[in-house]
Amino acid sequence: MAIIGDGTAEHFEALVAVDQVAQQDPGRRGQLRKWLASGSVRVATRDGSPVGYTVIEPSFFGNDFLVLIVVGEQHRKVGIGQLLMGDVESWTRDTKLFTSTNLSNQVMQRLLARRGWVSAGMVFGLDEGDPELFYLFPQPLGAIGPRVQ
Repeated sequence: MAIIGDGTAEHFEALVAVDQVAQQDPGRRGQLRKWLASGSVRVATRDGSPVGYTVIEPSFFGNDFLVLIVVGEQHRKVGIGQLLMGDVESWTRDTKLFTSTNLSNQVMQRLLARRGWVSAGMVFGLDEGDPELFYLFPQPLGAIGPRVQ
């Protein structure tokens, strides 16, 4: 069973170890440090070790935005993504919750569909030849209880 909690600076190295992009990209590692410092990261741990994380920022036209969900490759297809998404969706918020993914990312599109997210549009030109699909979580504002740790 995995446990979700707030990410801290102490999680940095372990999160890099589960994030294939951060392992190769110094920019992603720098951004991860900033996200951890700002309190934007939630971490899934199993047996005390991080296996995935999410990043939420209040940066999308005044609304919350799920910037990133990462599940370590060796921990995929066992419900960690579902657990992380459930955590994100369970927060009480006064704004809408959006996310996006590339058209080529079928795995994320399936996860969002299973969780009831609805299409909110498409933007061309962010990644050449791979449009960005935007989604909205259809939650009535303030309808769900407080964030649980």
